[in-house]
Amino acid sequence: MISRSVLASIASLALCGAGYAASAQMPKDPLWNSYHLSQLPPEIQRAVAARCPAGPVAGHYFVTYAPSTIILHFEYLGCQNGAAAVCHGGQCLRQVYRDVGGRYRLERSFFAAAYQ
Repeated sequence: MISRSVLASIASLALCGAGYAASAQMPKDPLWNSYHLSQLPPEIQRAVAARCPAGPVAGHYFVTYAPSTIILHFEYLGCQNGAAAVCHGGQCLRQVYRDVGGRYRLERSFFAAAYQ
């Protein structure tokens, strides 16, 4: 016969494991937030803020990085008061910024197929 303390221990372990699994699935930060933007250089922050005067929010994949290059994927940009109008017909704005002497300069803008 299994003692009550052994059963209680098993039940406790099972509950702890379920709680851990649920917390592991929760994202560490919300999908849409301004934190993703706060990590950008100031010159890029200003350019993005100009598109959303009410305040921009960005998804996890709004910014990608390559050596000396920052690429913005505008399908992952939103504004506090609604969507940012930077996608048309399945094509969304991309901007490539390059580090030139310690400051990031817009190298090119183009439209590309939106990621899904």
